[in-house]
Amino acid sequence: MAPIRPSPISAAERMSREQRVTQVARRFGFEGRVEYRHVYSQAGGALYGLAVAPESDLLIVYADAFERDDDPEDFTLEAIIAHERGHQLLARHDRLARNLPGGWSEVSEEVVASLLGSLLVTEVKDQQDLVLKALFEASKGNLEPDRASVLIMQLRALLEKIL
Repeated sequence: MAPIRPSPISAAERMSREQRVTQVARRFGFEGRVEYRHVYSQAGGALYGLAVAPESDLLIVYADAFERDDDPEDFTLEAIIAHERGHQLLARHDRLARNLPGGWSEVSEEVVASLLGSLLVTEVKDQQDLVLKALFEASKGNLEPDRASVLIMQLRALLEKIL
């Protein structure tokens, strides 16, 4: 069973994590407040909060994001933050709002956020991981795997043109 709380870290490590999270988020174009919280999220390691205005949006990155980043088989911190930036783009990007249907289901929004994130990251592994996450989310929507793969790649190509 996983621990309830992350292991304690020093003030210097906390500051280092806060700086890294902010740096990565800004590199991907995140607008708004960025916070690091040294608790477990139960949400994959990060969470995007939509506010009234972009400068008031909130990105919270949790301790489990750093634990996942330490595992070479899991998502990197960059991929986790890129996915959350994908949610912000989906909510805030004018061309996306005009060209993609409204009223997303939770599954559809997760698919698109992952694909947008895959366009932001530079490492091939991160791109592949986010596309696979999109495919996994699409399979929750009862799409056949072969059909889902084709749709995911077509949607990613469309998103690439919009961004």
